[in-house]
Amino acid sequence: MSAAKRIYFLDTNVFLRLLVKEDEQTFFECFTLLQMVKDNQIEAATSSLVLAEIGWTLKSFYKLPKKKIVAMLRSIIHLRGLKMVDDYEPALALRFFLRFNIKLIDAFIAAIEPVAEKKWVVVSYDRDFRKLPILSQTPAAVLKKAGTGKVKSLSKK
Repeated sequence: MSAAKRIYFLDTNVFLRLLVKEDEQTFFECFTLLQMVKDNQIEAATSSLVLAEIGWTLKSFYKLPKKKIVAMLRSIIHLRGLKMVDDYEPALALRFFLRFNIKLIDAFIAAIEPVAEKKWVVVSYDRDFRKLPILSQTPAAVLKKAGTGKVKSLSKK
């Protein structure tokens, strides 16, 4: 399956790296990835679980006001080309959570049927996904496979 035909599930940190911009390189990778989604160069999905985790992180860790958080979440929901998927198998999620040393939300993401069946690739900087019997890649790896040529370091001008 080629990168253009593969569907990518975008994890929480892909959006957070763009919204918070703490690191130039990961910001650039995530911006480029989401631009490719918007331009229909790659197919991508996310879920309300991811939105909830983004909202919680922005409120509890970054102390952002609700109005700003809602605006950020709306921008994700309305991103052209991004599909919202919330069809997961709760029993499988709990088995993953019990068997592997991972966060509960990551277990639920891994239990989304096409993710669990290795038809979709989870895109994340979270190494916990590597513990699971699913496909996962970093944004940089997806960009490299897509042949964007835009993975070079921002610090090298």
